[in-house]
Amino acid sequence: MSEYNLHFNYKDIFLAPRLALSPKKIWVFIFGNLSGYIAYWILSYLSLVLSGIEINEAISDYGLFPCLYGNSAPLISWSIYYAGIAIWLFFVLISSTAVSRITFRQLKGDNFYSANDALDFVMKKWRSVIFAPLSIIFIILIFFLIACIFAIIGSIPLIGDLSFPLLYIFYFFGSIFTVFSFIVFIVSLFISPAIIGSFEEDTIGTVFFSYQITFSQPWRIIIYNALLIPLIIIFMNLFSWFYSMSFSLINHIFGYFMNARFENIMGYSVSIVDTSWISSDPSMIKITLEKELFGTLTIASDLIEFILSSLFKLFNLFILALPNFSFESYTGSLTSIETISGILLSIPLILLTLSVLSYGLSILSVGETIIFIIFKKIMDRENILLRNNEEEDSEYPIDDNLDFDSSSHRLLSSTEEE
Repeated sequence: MSEYNLHFNYKDIFLAPRLALSPKKIWVFIFGNLSGYIAYWILSYLSLVLSGIEINEAISDYGLFPCLYGNSAPLISWSIYYAGIAIWLFFVLISSTAVSRITFRQLKGDNFYSANDALDFVMKKWRSVIFAPLSIIFIILIFFLIACIFAIIGSIPLIGDLSFPLLYIFYFFGSIFTVFSFIVFIVSLFISPAIIGSFEEDTIGTVFFSYQITFSQPWRIIIYNALLIPLIIIFMNLFSWFYSMSFSLINHIFGYFMNARFENIMGYSVSIVDTSWISSDPSMIKITLEKELFGTLTIASDLIEFILSSLFKLFNLFILALPNFSFESYTGSLTSIETISGILLSIPLILLTLSVLSYGLSILSVGETIIFIIFKKIMDRENILLRNNEEEDSEYPIDDNLDFDSSSHRLLSSTEEE
């Protein structure tokens, strides 16, 4: 029996920070982020090298956080760079689905559902995780292709002049659906892991629910996420504050006894994991769209540009909420053993930084799971926490050959005989 009595409204969202503060949920995201980050790191440096930057210079400038933005690069470099981002996003979505699964089972009362169980579940459902958002992109591309075909027809003299006004209403509503599909795509990145993790949907079902939720619950999507996102930022900053205080306490104690050696080791390790340059210049990533792609629909292009810019601002808030492991006493002159010690010390500092980011993502995943459960209750009047899922059916199999009527008759007969 679950210890959480949901209200199936906005009040349940405030459970997210507490439910997300779970070692197994944070560990799932650390593993996913680390896997995605390694792929991103390799492909980012490959894109920088292909853009004409020497590898030594690139490592010196960017260290552990390479970024192609701000550099002039050919198309192949940008393709490789965005591939790295896509792979990292894939691992985040996989991790989010696993955490959603853990949260769903926890809300059902199963507190012993492990991270390994969740990862086993995700291995069966990973195609839905990746293909649901891609299917929506495919739908958008199909409408773009159809629009281009009709635009080519419209360029034919006489035929185009007559067909354009006659078919304009269809073009217009097709354009509206394309813009709506882009909004659905953004929503699906947040809600799809919750749909798959809690309702065990396949690709088609996940796409259907993404469209249905976006169409029928737009204001709740906005309001609920407007509550959830500040909670993420607040609790990430609170988490970081504890980390920063612990970091300062260690520095005072060990710095007093180790003196200059500690300053060199800690200063060098902190310089390796420094993320301040990312948040100090958020304008380096600027989203602009070619208005010609949308013709006269400048409102549509402005809306899409606003959504993308908002997502990057949200990303910047995540970066600003990371712990501040600052240390100013590093002189730059190190012995060999101090250099090795600094590199070794940077590993736990990286993991600690990733744990704060992973806690924020855990709150997001838990929150979106709760939001989906609320939406199912509102839309279909169904409490999905009461339904059996595939795993529970396999744990407690039902004999399909059992005749309940005959069993009841035999039971009653034996009772009468007694």
